[in-house]
Amino acid sequence: MVLQENAKVDAIPILPEDVPVEMPTLPDYLVVNTHQQFRAFGDPVRERILRIIQNQPATAKQIADNLNIPPGTIGHHLQVLEEAGLAQIVARRLIRGIVAKYYTRTARIFKFAFPSEVQGEQVLSRDILSLAHEELMESAMTMGEEIASVHCSFPHVRLSAERVKVYQERLTTLLDDLLTEAPDPQGQVYGLVFAMFLAPDYAQKTTTSPIDDTPPELDA
Repeated sequence: MVLQENAKVDAIPILPEDVPVEMPTLPDYLVVNTHQQFRAFGDPVRERILRIIQNQPATAKQIADNLNIPPGTIGHHLQVLEEAGLAQIVARRLIRGIVAKYYTRTARIFKFAFPSEVQGEQVLSRDILSLAHEELMESAMTMGEEIASVHCSFPHVRLSAERVKVYQERLTTLLDDLLTEAPDPQGQVYGLVFAMFLAPDYAQKTTTSPIDDTPPELDA
């Protein structure tokens, strides 16, 4: 994929400084399936940029201020994302005599479809869980009491394969409902992570005989 053509960008009207930039309606999904796109995702700064521009248009300067990173570095990352078809320019605005470009994602949600020769799905799942843990800890440190609104649960249940499939489908449906929820411009951004997985070996073992509660003999 390539950067947006100059003619297409030039066709975007330049808004005066007192006119706000509104969030456009983005496609619900984009299938991510190329090596270029996977490489673009393979950087923690670019992942954060994509989360910022998922719900609001932003300039390189605004993103840089948010992440405390030099604007030139953010500009490079935006170019990589744009070349991969993951970010786009949606507005231009005149700010103190300079035309600023506003970026959003190319879709609200990216769905990963790994090529058959790439075995990255399990690695990606672990990365997602690690990122979620990092964000939760960061939010707890910076948001204070507001993090109390978080709801966590970590149950373990013995299920048949058929019932596992039922619950996986229900969770997927719930996630799809959440992802298609219309964003509230006055609301706050919330994160959600869930993983239904086969518990490790220690949790799988069962006893086939009564538990022996007899206390051990002590040497005199």
